[in-house]
Amino acid sequence: MICYECGHRIRRDFAKFCDHCGSSLEIKPKKANAKKEVAVKIEDEIDQSTNLFLLWNASITATFIFYIIHVMTDGYIYLFFLVLFMLAVSWMLLLTKLHDLSLRHQQPTKQFILTNFGVPILGTFYSYIKLTQK
Repeated sequence: MICYECGHRIRRDFAKFCDHCGSSLEIKPKKANAKKEVAVKIEDEIDQSTNLFLLWNASITATFIFYIIHVMTDGYIYLFFLVLFMLAVSWMLLLTKLHDLSLRHQQPTKQFILTNFGVPILGTFYSYIKLTQK
């Protein structure tokens, strides 16, 4: 056996303590975690949320356009549903990014949820404007 603390070689097989330094042989030392936290700047978070907000607005516009095309031509329903799905996904991504920003501003999660799910579209606009002010 070899001691984890000092590296001394121990000849007895069932020893519980090191003869040289006295440390326990049953407890292995924890390895240092090599993960480093990456600091994300608030400006980058705001830029990402702005891009998602623009994507969400473009999805709303495209959904209305394809809905009008569907109503006028009685066709292209699959395009309407595709753009509607894109609208839902972009809204979920935007809400995730806005929730991260609200946590950085120490806003309670309950207030964020009530704002965005009580009145979804207006709440999202309000949260975006409130959280991206510098």
